[in-house]
Amino acid sequence: MIKILRFKIPLVNLDKSLISFFILENAKNLQIIEIQDENVIFQAEFLNQNPETTINKFKKLFPNKDLQIVFEKQLNPEDWKKLRINTLEVGKFKFKPIFEKNQQDQDIIYLDTIVGAFGIDNHPSTIICLEFINNLNKNYNTAVDFGSGNGILSLALSKKNIQLILAIEVITSYCIEIKHNTFINNIDNIIVINHDSCNILKKIDLLVANIPFSVFLDYKVLATNFKDGILSGIHKSKQNDFINLLKTYDIDILEILEKDNWIGINCTKRN
Repeated sequence: MIKILRFKIPLVNLDKSLISFFILENAKNLQIIEIQDENVIFQAEFLNQNPETTINKFKKLFPNKDLQIVFEKQLNPEDWKKLRINTLEVGKFKFKPIFEKNQQDQDIIYLDTIVGAFGIDNHPSTIICLEFINNLNKNYNTAVDFGSGNGILSLALSKKNIQLILAIEVITSYCIEIKHNTFINNIDNIIVINHDSCNILKKIDLLVANIPFSVFLDYKVLATNFKDGILSGIHKSKQNDFINLLKTYDIDILEILEKDNWIGINCTKRN
């Protein structure tokens, strides 16, 4: 059986040591549910293990963190799987959850959800990006996946003829998940960077960014010196605003894809 627990802890006590502890204790899908004035509610899943052992160990190691259980639910494996990653096929890419791993399936990319980072729910903007990546017919030396989430797009890029991929993600726990997913797929051309800017390289051959319109604005992503781009995460209602933003950065649109009121753009930048 799988147990899902939610904990309350003072906001000041939520740090890397807490996240690292639960990951090392094999708790899965860590995610913040609610941030209150002084406390935070986070959730963890325990697969075929007694969470009380983990909790008691935590309290001995961190007696001052004031961890409290506020919710508990038990699920059978089949119901739990329904909450997890769905099998996804886009072009030549095939993604499956880690619990379906078969050593003979060399062409499948497996995903595990440690903290539930973006990329597990087959969002239309993710599928749009995968379709663009699937159709890439150029050889790139460098690619940046900005706002990587769980690393699904970086993993797809690793299957193309690209020498170096930088998976840049501002949320530390998501970076842990990306590294984990590269490890279980034996991929060695992805470097994970915990940062809030994609100006890591002087010039990028390919920029991939599946992020909200507000993030494109706030982080000045389009100011990056890149050659080609795959840009998504834009709701249909913001399409005209986004196209106008591309014009200000001398970016030419090659193709627009739309799925379920979300758009993605394949583009190139004039330099």
